[in-house]
Amino acid sequence: MNERYPDDASLLALTQDETTGVPYIPTGASPYHLLFRRMLHRLLRASERANDLRVYQDGDLSVGVRPGRCFVADQAVTFEGAQAITLDASATTWLWLDDQGDVQTSDASLPANRGTFIPLARVDTGAATIESVTDLRGEAMLASVSAGALGITATADEINQALDGIDATVTAMALNFLCDGPSSTADALHRHLQTYQSVDGEAAFRIINASSSEQASVALRLSLPSHTAGDTRLELDADTGWLRQRQATGPSYYLLGTVHEQYRHAGTLAASATGRLLGVAPIAGEVIDVVLSVGDNLQTDDNDDNLRARVKVNGVDLCTSDPTITVADGAGFRSTAQGAGDSALLKDDGTQMVACGDLLTLDLLRTADGSVSAEASDVVVLLVIRALGPT
Repeated sequence: MNERYPDDASLLALTQDETTGVPYIPTGASPYHLLFRRMLHRLLRASERANDLRVYQDGDLSVGVRPGRCFVADQAVTFEGAQAITLDASATTWLWLDDQGDVQTSDASLPANRGTFIPLARVDTGAATIESVTDLRGEAMLASVSAGALGITATADEINQALDGIDATVTAMALNFLCDGPSSTADALHRHLQTYQSVDGEAAFRIINASSSEQASVALRLSLPSHTAGDTRLELDADTGWLRQRQATGPSYYLLGTVHEQYRHAGTLAASATGRLLGVAPIAGEVIDVVLSVGDNLQTDDNDDNLRARVKVNGVDLCTSDPTITVADGAGFRSTAQGAGDSALLKDDGTQMVACGDLLTLDLLRTADGSVSAEASDVVVLLVIRALGPT
C-alpha cells in the first residue's frame, strides 16, 4: 500500500516543520518564487549531512563522491570529495572510504572487517553506461554493534566465561594464556601500570570488606616472583585485630615496627670489655641488625687494628661475623650503619630469633698491635629487633 500523507486540512494548517525548521508556503502567498527559494534553502541546509560521501554518476562509466566528514577506526576523517572514478564496463563495483580518507574500489566485495572502513555504494554498469547506483552508507549509519562488526572473534558466552573465571570452568590453560605462567602472552593482551598518588594532603589506599560474617577478612598480596619465591601478605589477625605480614614460608610479623636495645661505653676504651650486660629482649622477635658506632675511632700505626662488638643471646654468639670498625676507616665518628668497617652478618640458624626475656650480653673486643695515638671513645652498640607474630 502507498504511504499516506496527513489529511489536506492538517497540511494546509502547517506553517513550519518543527524538527527541521523548513517552512510551508502559505496558500496564495506572494511573491511565491522568493518564498519557495527560502523553503528550498532551509530544506537543503537540513539535508546537508545526508549528502556526505554520497556517490553520484558524473560520466558514462565514472562516478564521483561528495565531500564530508566521518569517523573510521577510532579517528575522525575529513574527505574533500572525489571525481571521475573510472569503472569497468559490464561489472559490479563496490566503493568504500578507508581509515586514511581514500576511496577504494573492488569488483569482488567490501572488506570483511567493518571496523576499518565506511561503505559507500555498489555500482552496476552495462557495456557503455551505469545502470544503477545503490547507496550503502546506511550500513554504517544504521548498524547495531556486534562482535563481528568490531573484528572480535570471541563469542559473548566465551567473553563472559573468561570474566566469570573458574566458576565458569575457564581452563587452567586459558588462564595461563591470559594471566600468568611461563608461556603467558599477557603483556600482549593488556598493560601493567604503576599505581601511585602524588598529593599535598592525606593519601590513602583502602581495602574494605563490608561483610558481617565471622569469616570475613581483608588481605593485600604483594608478589615479586623474581625476588621472592612466595607472596608477601598483609592481613588482619582475626584474634587481635592487628595487621601482620607473612610469607608462604617462614615466620609472620606483626607490623609494630622494631624495638632497640642499646649499650654505651662512655669515655675511652683502652682495653677489651667482656661480659657486659646489653639488656634483655623486651619482645619476641628477630634480631635484624647489630650496629657498632664510635664517637672517635681508634688510631694506631697498624691499619688492621680494630674494634669489634660480639653480641650473645643466652650465651650463644649471635653473628657469624661481628660488626667491626678498623683503624683504616679513619679518625672521628664512624658507624657500620654508615659504611664504615664491616657490617654484622647475623646467623640464620635460629639464634637470631629471640623470646621476650632472653639475656643479651656484649663483648667489646679491642685489637691494638700497633702504636696507639688515640683510643676509641664513646662506643655504642645498637641491637635492632623486629616484632614477631605467631607462625
